[in-house]
Amino acid sequence: MEKTKGFTQILLATDGSEQAKAAEDVAIAFAHASSGKVRVVHVWNLEVHHRHGYWDVEVRTEAEALVDDAVERMKAAGIEADREICRADGDHVAAAVAGAARDYQADLVIAGSRGLSDWQSIRRHSVSHQLLCVVDSPVLIVRGRSSAAGHDAQRILLAIAGGDDIVPGVRAAAAAAAAPGSQVMVVHVAQAIVGVQGFAYIESDDEIRETISQAVGRLKDAGIEADGMVGQPGPVAQVVADAAAMWKADVIVIGSSRMGDIGSMLLGSVTHQLLRSTERPVLVSERVKA
Repeated sequence: MEKTKGFTQILLATDGSEQAKAAEDVAIAFAHASSGKVRVVHVWNLEVHHRHGYWDVEVRTEAEALVDDAVERMKAAGIEADREICRADGDHVAAAVAGAARDYQADLVIAGSRGLSDWQSIRRHSVSHQLLCVVDSPVLIVRGRSSAAGHDAQRILLAIAGGDDIVPGVRAAAAAAAAPGSQVMVVHVAQAIVGVQGFAYIESDDEIRETISQAVGRLKDAGIEADGMVGQPGPVAQVVADAAAMWKADVIVIGSSRMGDIGSMLLGSVTHQLLRSTERPVLVSERVKA
């Protein structure tokens, strides 16, 4: 694996909330680590526009002030940054962000999250949850103030399941660990695997060690300090959250075969359970193309 260049084209979605402010801090840390650029995007909600059409100028002025404030924070921190304001109705905010990410050729999308449950998030149109369904590039979800914002070097916990998870998970973790002095801890939780004929089996110790060894080896090949641990048996998301807390990780990276529809959230994927189990930023690796 080639040495990582980190994330160089970062799209930061903001709505001015406290969670969005926390996401700004993390964006600054990641951009510093890789000399990356940041585009701040805000989606102007057309539902508000329709209800208060005669306030067009005022609403747009507020939107501009919101993104300008974020851009100025980036520039004050020495980050090259610009802005974009999109329009969409309340049901298509995530799609607008995804379109902006594609136009910008973003290699990372960052957004804040209020930490609602999956069902609440769907009912309230959580942009952060919907982004995982419509964005192919890595997505970093930030719920609160993080130690990742306080320094460039990062402690990254990479949770992988094996198979197709390894390469995208390692790639995302390596980019997140671009700053000198960063470390990655690879954790794998033993789980039941269902074979093609419907038979389930538990991974052997050798299979678990091989999965961890592959990931650690790829990270070391990229020049990143890395080690591995076997997670304790239990619900995967909670085990990962507990391991991150024990190791004092700044960011959790998860290799995810992201589902492609909103309804999949109701099935309780590990990614969405993890977002409810930890306050740490969660970086979901790029979508694996079929």
